[in-house]
Parts: sequence; structure tokens; C-alpha cells
Amino acid sequence: MKRIFTSRLFPVFVFAAFIVVLTMAIQTGEAVDRIWKERSDRKAYIDPAYNEQFVRLARESIPAVVSVSTTKNIVFGPRRQFRRTPNGNNMPFDDFFDFFFGPEQRRQFQSRGLGSGFIINPEGYIFTNNHVVEEADEILITLESGEEYPAKVVGTDPRTDMALIKIEAGNDLPYLPLGDSDALQIGETVVAIGNPLGLSHTVTRGIVSQKGRKDINPSGKHIHSNFIQTDASINPGNSGGPLLNIYGEVIGINTAVAQAQGIGFAIPINMAKTLLPQLVKGKVSRSWMGIQVQQVTSDLAGSLGLDKARGALVAAVVPDGPAAKAGIEPEDVILEFDGKAIANWQDLVWFASTAGDGKKVELKIWRDRREIEKTLRLEGYPEDETAVASGDSGTKDSKTTIEAAGITVAKPSKAQLKQAGIEDGEGVVIVELDPSQSGGRSGLREGDIIRKINRKKIGDIKDFKKAMKRIDKGGFVRLLINRQQAALFIAFQR
Repeated sequence: MKRIFTSRLFPVFVFAAFIVVLTMAIQTGEAVDRIWKERSDRKAYIDPAYNEQFVRLARESIPAVVSVSTTKNIVFGPRRQFRRTPNGNNMPFDDFFDFFFGPEQRRQFQSRGLGSGFIINPEGYIFTNNHVVEEADEILITLESGEEYPAKVVGTDPRTDMALIKIEAGNDLPYLPLGDSDALQIGETVVAIGNPLGLSHTVTRGIVSQKGRKDINPSGKHIHSNFIQTDASINPGNSGGPLLNIYGEVIGINTAVAQAQGIGFAIPINMAKTLLPQLVKGKVSRSWMGIQVQQVTSDLAGSLGLDKARGALVAAVVPDGPAAKAGIEPEDVILEFDGKAIANWQDLVWFASTAGDGKKVELKIWRDRREIEKTLRLEGYPEDETAVASGDSGTKDSKTTIEAAGITVAKPSKAQLKQAGIEDGEGVVIVELDPSQSGGRSGLREGDIIRKINRKKIGDIKDFKKAMKRIDKGGFVRLLINRQQAALFIAFQR
């Protein structure tokens, strides 16, 4: 009887246990639910459409951005040419390593590099930085899909750090349209895509912090730069990748700068478009004016009668060069080149070098406090760059020196004249500067040779004395000097 009763109650016990377990689970779930909360209305604080725009820009642009892997084979000379002890024997363990690894393997290794690039048309042409592919023996392109293709170099331009390479994919490839970097505005939103530190297809966003940054050498070499500055994160590996505007157009080629800490730079895409027709042909040929130019400072502008510091000041003219044939003279200020205003003196270098061999250009020049015009025919850049007015040290002696405006000068020695590239024997050398006076604070250096003062030639100390006496207190002093084979103007107020 007891066994029958137990068997009838067993299902009841099982059901009760199930209810207890279920209740505990529900209570546990309620307890977990109390740890975090979820919103049911999903009300956005920022317009979701704004976020979606950048998601779409990244989604449509990433397939055209590539990873650029390079390999360079470095081979040393024969081991026994340099691995010897002083008595002529082999270095210890050389024979041991040669037995296991072979002498050839110990004389070479491969250097690998990683950068970025972007496809500019369906045929597989890719823009990147020259320093990414420079001297590479092998270039491998990896697409966002993971497909890999060997690439060949079509054309490079070390002077602007640009390179054009190409892959053969056998089908049309996704590409990025090129925009107008001249229309870019400071504060405009931009997006950078690349492979920073090997992290494939990384997207960062920022703004245009500034334009026209010059004298920045990311690759460690002097290049012609006119960089776009941005706070979009750009790190090693980003070099060669695109900087995009909100329309998905490339407006710059990213260039990483070591230890920049939140400051990135990009080559304006309009510079690349200017050189692209020549890069496709494999070589960039530059034109040449045959002058040496420098910045017009506010003091130089005042001494020349200019309303403000602008244009490019001609410091020296190459004999028989295009500028000399056109009648350009030292102390001329070139204000316009072929209708383009020279806001920064380095712009003239860019305009002249890319205009083309044989092209006639109109120049607007400031000379003797008035504007004049000259026509100049550009020539091809010479294979051997012509040196233009681009040892012993003088000794201070009361009989052979004179001081004015904090500048003490003496007769230069033959060695000093030769070092400065002066053949006519004229000029005076600066032997001492007084930093308490305007001349001593002007940027002059001991050893500079003064050739002119306010357009007057300085042949010796007497000429220097006469020229300085003509300048009243508060007047501008403009010196043409020779410093280490280079001509340079420096101005100050007396």
C-alpha cells in the first residue's frame, strides 16, 4: 500500500521541483536584470543620419584603399672580405655557422616595409608616397578583400614624395575620385584611411587644422611641401593613404610624421594631379628660371617700399640662365608668375618647376619702388644644378675694421672669398656682431660677406663706411651677403 502511494506522489514531487527551479531561474533573471538597464525608446542624442553618412563614406571608400608591402634585398660583400681577425685568421665560429647555414645566407637579408595607397581608376593605377616604395625590390598590394597582386612602379617624384604604381587584376577595380584641394577650407571635416602600424583599413576622422605647411620632411629628406595639416590620426603605415572630404573625394595623400602626437599631414591632391601626366610617362621633368629666391620679411618689404611682405625676392641670377636673358636682376621681387600671385616665396619654385620647358610666362616684378613686367621663357632643369651665389677667419684689427649698427667688418681673405664663391675680390667680411644693436640682431652671422647695401656695391671697407653713413637713424638697411656659396638678403632698421 505504501509503495502504491509513493508511486502516485512521485510525479507530484517532480512537478513541484520543476516549479521551484523555474521560480529560482525567474528570480535570478530578475536579479540579473536589475544589474543593468536598457532603453526601450532608443532616442538618439545625435541625428542618426549624421552618423550614417560617415558609415556610408567609409563603407564605399575602403575597397579602393590598399595595403602596400615592400621587400628590399640587402646583400653584403663576401664574408671573408671583412670578417677577419687582426692576424688574418677567420673570426671565431665563422666556419661553424657556415657549415650549418651556408656562407651566402649570412651575407644577405630582407628589409620589409608597410604603407598605404589608393586606386585612382579601374585599370589599377595606385597613388602612394615615394618613400613607401623607394628602392623596393618587390611590391605587393593587398586589397580589402584579401586579394594580393604584385605591383610595378610607373613613375616617382622624390622632390614631392609621390609615386604612381600599377597592378594587373584582370578586372575593373574600385577607385576613389580626386577632388580639389585648393577649395579645401580650414575647419572642414576630413577622413583618413590607411594601415597605421599594420592595422589594415583603419578609418579616422578629424578636421583640416591648417593649409600650406612648408619645410616639413616626413621622409627625412628635403622635399617641396605645401602640406594640409589635420588632426585625423595619421601614424606610420598611413603613408600613401587617402585623405577624403565629406563627398568621398581624395583631397590629400597622407604622410606620417614620427612623434607628431595628433598632428598629421597630407600632400594636396592638386599637386599630384599637376604631376600625374608626367608620372604616367615614368619621369617628371622640371623647368627652370635660373634664379635663387628667398622670403620677403617685413623689414625687407619696408626697405624695398612694398606695402607688405609678399612675393619672392631674387637673391642671385644664374649667368646666361632664363632669368638673366629676361632681364631679371638681384633685389627684384617677383609678385606674380603667369597670372598667379606669389603669396609665399616657395610657391614661385613650384610654379616655375612645373610650368614646362620652353613655356613663355609673364612676370610682375617690383623694382625701384614700382611695378614692371617681364616675359621669360623657361628652360629644362639642368642635369648639373648650377651653383649660384648660393678656412680662414677674419681677425679684428682697429686699423683694418670699421663698425656700424653693431656690425664690425674687415677685408676678407682669399680663402674666405673662395669659400663664399666670390671671384671678383669685392666685399667686406663680418668679424663681430653686437646683439644689443639692430644689425647684430638681424640674422647676420660672423663670416658673412657683404656685397651690397641698398643696391650700392661694396668693394671694400671705405664703400661700407660711405653706404652706412647715407642711412639715417630709423632708415632701412638692406644687405646682400654671400654665405657658404649662397646669396642672401637681410634687412633691418637702423
